[in-house]
Amino acid sequence: MQHSSPPTSPHISIVDIFFPGLTGANAALHQLLDGKLDSYAGLLCIFGLLVFCGKLLFETAGGLMATYLTSKTAIHDPDEAYEMLESWVSAQDFSKSAISSLARVDNRQEKALSYGDSNTMDQKLLRFTPWGERLSFWYKGHRLTLQCTQNELALFPRKSMTISCIGRSSEVLRGLMDECRLEYLRRSEGKTSIFEHHNNGWKKTITRDVRPIETVIMNEELKQLLLEDVRSFIDPKARSWYANRGLPYRRGYLMYGRPGTGKSSLSMSVAGCFGLDIYVVSLAAINDGHLNTLFRELPQHCVVLLEDVDAVGTSLSRDSYVDDFESGSEVSRRSRKPHGTVSLSGLLNVLDGVASQNGRVLIMTTNHVEHLDHALIRSGRVDKKIELQLADADVARKLFCHVFEQSGEELPSSEKRVSNNQEVRQLAVQFAGLIPELEFSPADILSFLLANRNSPSGVLNEVERWVSRTRGEKALTRGGSWVQSD
Repeated sequence: MQHSSPPTSPHISIVDIFFPGLTGANAALHQLLDGKLDSYAGLLCIFGLLVFCGKLLFETAGGLMATYLTSKTAIHDPDEAYEMLESWVSAQDFSKSAISSLARVDNRQEKALSYGDSNTMDQKLLRFTPWGERLSFWYKGHRLTLQCTQNELALFPRKSMTISCIGRSSEVLRGLMDECRLEYLRRSEGKTSIFEHHNNGWKKTITRDVRPIETVIMNEELKQLLLEDVRSFIDPKARSWYANRGLPYRRGYLMYGRPGTGKSSLSMSVAGCFGLDIYVVSLAAINDGHLNTLFRELPQHCVVLLEDVDAVGTSLSRDSYVDDFESGSEVSRRSRKPHGTVSLSGLLNVLDGVASQNGRVLIMTTNHVEHLDHALIRSGRVDKKIELQLADADVARKLFCHVFEQSGEELPSSEKRVSNNQEVRQLAVQFAGLIPELEFSPADILSFLLANRNSPSGVLNEVERWVSRTRGEKALTRGGSWVQSD
């Protein structure tokens, strides 16, 4: 009786462990070359080989074309050019056909809705931008390709847009970007853009309507002197004038005074008056290296705003700090310890060092000018020091008129408007006489007027009680520091 041997397992090549199916494919290829395969299997192998070669050829040709026969332009967020292109793309019809989109609330609405609007369907409109996929579109007879991506592996993930077209010339792409720039500038007319530092660069955080300089209530002579000085500096002929004399083309201002006197408001209005963007630097959140990088990336014409420079380590006088240590006063050393990571020498270097930017207007604001190091505010770094005082009778009168005088839009009848505004001016004189001079800030007075903006005569009935109440509130906090945001 014969015993059948157990079936043996098929031999597995070690190559199949790392490349499954390679042995079988190799055997089939040998059979094809030897003519041992049937016609169906042969055709199948030939078809697969053609597909593989075609795909390889297509990818190779595409790579060569993308490298040598295609023009590309890449734009990265948070550069302002990214917003220029993104705004243009989101307004085009082809972006609506994108399968994948990035949605966000559109803050560019040109006409703000009033609180009384009943149609809430027009609020919080969304803005869609193609995302992820490659999207092709026609631009002036040229076929362009757009791709939006985000680098998640970078230390600071950032979004990018890449546009490309077939051809060695980049004129088409440059023309597109110039069109985006012009449309962006058109939307920005009558507005002031505010930039803040983001990661390692600047990012536009908000756009505001230009505040007319007439609405900044302060000493008129001082305001006009400041405007004339800035106007003279940004004059197109000023740069060559400075260069011919070997002078650094920079201008610096220090605005100081009690909180609520209008330092930040004046800075914003000055920037808007001359069509300049504002770049706000928060010294407490950066170090010397970061500060140096930010100042190198400033545009040639802008306003750099350093708010509350007395609240960071740069307010510490080097001499006084040494004196505190020599005096042995532990309380004094703790109270004068620098708060920020920006050193005084680092700040001085970016203001007027070798690598400092030309063409910028620097505005520093402080509540305590006496706490600033003299090296920071010496002539050459600070060209003009502007003190914004508490409200006198003239400022109180102007604030009253500013709140209660009516415009032609508010009161169309010219006769009634003239009569109303004349009465307001008479009440303003009485109001100014009831406000103690140089005791309250313009912000204090304006807050009181806005709370009673529907009754100018009622303001006169309440002003004495308001003065008494506000004095009492200030007395409660007089023991502490009055440093606060402007």
